[in-house]
Amino acid sequence: MADNLRSVNASDVLIVEDDPVQRDELGSFLARAGLVVIVARDGEMAVRHASASPPKVAVIDYNLPDITGVEVARRLRSILPNLAIMMVSAKVGGLEEETLRQIGITAFLNKPLPLRPWRQAVLRLVQAGGRSTGSGWLASGLGSPRPEA
Repeated sequence: MADNLRSVNASDVLIVEDDPVQRDELGSFLARAGLVVIVARDGEMAVRHASASPPKVAVIDYNLPDITGVEVARRLRSILPNLAIMMVSAKVGGLEEETLRQIGITAFLNKPLPLRPWRQAVLRLVQAGGRSTGSGWLASGLGSPRPEA
């Protein structure tokens, strides 16, 4: 992934994931589709990368070592109002649908990610310039709204 983490005016996708294996696998999977991918291991790094190389889509793990994915999403939304944001997690407790709506989360995805449909959804969002035509999984091409906890 280091080859794809380069200084550019803009990027296609920012992946924020603290697990190095998942981070590299997800980044490589999207890079093989021709996307410019930048990666971050924590929330602070994500905000710095997004400021230097604004992405069209951010894929943010909810559980990060420094701040939550929700806080990362809030910060990114404040500097990039048109950013499409996908929140991903294997474990989420207490995250409400209204919180996702208020921040403007495009899609919430449970891990493990369905890789091919996920990549297609990311590609569609990148082609749309990061603007989603709706919200939830369906708008991103992933099936249905997030189930209630």
